[in-house]
Amino acid sequence: MSPTSTSKPDRPRRRNASKRALRRARAARLSPEDRRAQLLGVALRVFARRGLGEARHAEIAEEAGVSVPTVFVYFPNRAELVSAVLDEVAKFLIGMAERVHDTKAPVPRVVLAHAQAFADSIDTHPDHARIWLDWSTAIRDEVWPRYLAFQEKVVEIVERTLERGLRDGSVSVDVDPEDDARLIVGAAHMVAQMKLLQAAPERVARFVRTLVRTTVGSLGTESATDGALAAGAARSEGRARRDPGKERR
Repeated sequence: MSPTSTSKPDRPRRRNASKRALRRARAARLSPEDRRAQLLGVALRVFARRGLGEARHAEIAEEAGVSVPTVFVYFPNRAELVSAVLDEVAKFLIGMAERVHDTKAPVPRVVLAHAQAFADSIDTHPDHARIWLDWSTAIRDEVWPRYLAFQEKVVEIVERTLERGLRDGSVSVDVDPEDDARLIVGAAHMVAQMKLLQAAPERVARFVRTLVRTTVGSLGTESATDGALAAGAARSEGRARRDPGKERR
């Protein structure tokens, strides 16, 4: 028998094997909590790629290897799907702010650490960053008031830290806690743009340091403050491990 004739039956077998593998992948069973977490993770990827207005249940189902009705079980309509994705992004960014600001380190160092953590998160969690950027400009959509409420929470966290700085003298007396908190939070868009445009790391670092000096004053001596900041971050991370709801996904 020629090589050509012997190779023909192999093709259907390979196709059938692929179909069986796909069925096995679809048949994998997860607990409801794990399945929802899996679908939410896939939804973050799809929303980051497609945008808030274009992502659909069907694309999430295809990428997750489940049926479309399965996605609807966990997210019964598009509004609930969008809500779950935005909740996840907000939880991630608010959790980051809470952990970084939960320290008694000098305030300029805390603000710098927050800016650096946010910049780093664009590398580690790019889907969150892209969805956040999309969300922040959806001014004609029903999600806009929700974005403003989320933003206010982050502003309040930074504002409380700046108020502490005025009390303990670690920031300039000219600082206005609310206005400067808004300047700091607003600068996140420029940091995100620089990171997504692959600006050199030293440029991003220089920008965030300039932001801190301009809004709250001198950074002081690094050796005197980094230890306190690291200790505060370690305590916060320990609390986050005890409370999985505050962990990064």
